[in-house]
Amino acid sequence: MTTRFLSLLSIVLLSTSVIAQSNFEEGLRWYNQKTSGAVGFKAKPEHINKAITYFERALAAKENELETGIYLMRSYIWKARFTQENTNDKRKSFELAKQVGDKLVPKYPISKELRFEYLSGLGQWGEVLGVFRAAKEGVVDKVKNEMEALIRLDPEFRMGVPRRALAVLNLRVPKIPFILSWPDKKKALDMTTAVVKKYPNDIGNNFYHAEALVENGNKEGAAYYLMRALSIQPEEEYLLEDRYFHMEVKQMLKKISGQ
Repeated sequence: MTTRFLSLLSIVLLSTSVIAQSNFEEGLRWYNQKTSGAVGFKAKPEHINKAITYFERALAAKENELETGIYLMRSYIWKARFTQENTNDKRKSFELAKQVGDKLVPKYPISKELRFEYLSGLGQWGEVLGVFRAAKEGVVDKVKNEMEALIRLDPEFRMGVPRRALAVLNLRVPKIPFILSWPDKKKALDMTTAVVKKYPNDIGNNFYHAEALVENGNKEGAAYYLMRALSIQPEEEYLLEDRYFHMEVKQMLKKISGQ
């Protein structure tokens, strides 16, 4: 009788584990279809919403906690960027990503992928809040600290993204008396110069270096890097992200040419 009970218990536990595992796998299946039916850099929300549902279930069950957390944050961020138009909706999605990171980053402090997604969600959440409010509430400094932490873990992660991100923060955040004194456009240019020199075939590296050149008074030099960014084909893995970069590149080219 005892043996039979233990066997039944084992089956129940195994079934629960399989269900939890399947939530992550099912989430991944929907996540990999997220660009299906996309037009330009706008996607239909159905696929990413289903991915989020399954990743949320998997995280609640603590199944593949680290990997699930990474994909859940990635899904929230992607949903906000490529399916949502309303600013409040975007803010809520970025905040959900931030909340996952708040819980998991202290638990897995050396995971580069986790910290990167946390940084992305935190930064875009702060951007939606508005620069002054984000600075006043300490969000900008927190973003900077997370960028520096990722640089310490691996400055070459994803072709120099940590240093590039810190450069962009220096470019786009103004100095605010008594609140922010560290933003430095010249320092930003030094960082983007080093990154684009080492990784010249990345659309984002060329675009942000062009932005740094414009902010430092060199529109002619910026045009060269913008044209080079346009010549790089979008990667399948980052299809909508690269399409969005190409849109921003074209806008910047028009702006610096006075059109």
